[in-house]
Amino acid sequence: MNFEMKGDFSMNNEFANDTVNETLVLMPLVDILEGNEGITMWFEVPGANSKTVNIEIKNRIMTMTAASSLRRDGQAVVFKREFQLSDGIDIEKITAKTQDGVLTLVLPKSDSAKVHKITVE
Repeated sequence: MNFEMKGDFSMNNEFANDTVNETLVLMPLVDILEGNEGITMWFEVPGANSKTVNIEIKNRIMTMTAASSLRRDGQAVVFKREFQLSDGIDIEKITAKTQDGVLTLVLPKSDSAKVHKITVE
């Protein structure tokens, strides 16, 4: 499988590990795999579930925040990460689910971004 991060999204690292009002904001680990139909992302968000995860897209910047039930040094833990999405991602068809502390996002490619083969006669 061919994966190239350039053009599809880039990481915004401004909040790698930050503390805000007794809340510890951490950048979760993420695995990214690109296939023919789109991109799948797996975020490690232990202690978070579908009720505590928020995903927003504004101006093609996707922001994922996940409040965890875990605490570190008495502080609440929140995971946060941002990615810039390319025009090649169909944002209306993005799906998300959580299971066992892993958030899975599926970002389908738009039809114009998919490889189309032309038959030559």
